[in-house]
Amino acid sequence: MVKMNKRLKCYYAHTMVSYNSTIEQKDVELLNCLGFDVINHNTQEHRDELNAYILKNGKSNVMQYFTEIVKNCDIVAFRSNPDGSILSGVGAELKTALNLNIPIIEMPNFSCRKFMNYSETKDYLIELGHYKI
Repeated sequence: MVKMNKRLKCYYAHTMVSYNSTIEQKDVELLNCLGFDVINHNTQEHRDELNAYILKNGKSNVMQYFTEIVKNCDIVAFRSNPDGSILSGVGAELKTALNLNIPIIEMPNFSCRKFMNYSETKDYLIELGHYKI
């Protein structure tokens, strides 16, 4: 008998600003390529469920809809803002995962502004206290 590996259910946490963007598409493709079943809340199914949830529970409780989805996932992948900050919605989803010990992975941001040349790296390490006496 061949044992089938279970694909992990991965919640993809990202800001509404990135809905229907090229970065969203790339992230979902990467997560699928890594073998995850991606739960992307930017789908018509989730919009319909969210609208029904808001009618029943009110708009002030909207994040609970998303955090309930997180609770049923095996892993959470997220994308922070380009400066590394995390908006409150994604933050609520991540805090839920942290509280439940659900593993979290951050989607890579390889903007060239993050790469230091050798001189910048050495200066940075000096300021950090890396070099010992």
